[in-house]
Amino acid sequence: LGVLRLRLAAEPALDIADEGPPLGSRVSVSTSGDTALTLAVFSSEGCGLCRALDPVVAAFRRDPLVTLAEFDTAVGKVGVVICYDRHFPEIWRELAIPGSPYAVALDNDGHVRAKGTFNSYGQLESILATAERSLASA
Repeated sequence: LGVLRLRLAAEPALDIADEGPPLGSRVSVSTSGDTALTLAVFSSEGCGLCRALDPVVAAFRRDPLVTLAEFDTAVGKVGVVICYDRHFPEIWRELAIPGSPYAVALDNDGHVRAKGTFNSYGQLESILATAERSLASA
């Protein structure tokens, strides 16, 4: 007989304190959307996991409550990318992005509210949920 295991809570994204921009710091990623949060997603053209997560990122792209900024290492990949910039390598270095896929949630002033490595819809959602709680407590 098989064993069925149910998860009672969502699995959070991996957030290592010394990786990525410090929480609360202000970064230069554009947050020009009409929403309270911008989700900056960092991916790599050659990353199989990143390509597998394209539908997950696409779901957030359609969310009217979130502004999505995508930073893919493929220079010239525009698609639906907001904040496209040929200086992606500098942005990755400035924000100390450890690798991909990685996401940073920012408030309208560009302050980092949450961040982490993700490999599922639930983990990316957990980054937004953490950012929303951070906004609510501010």
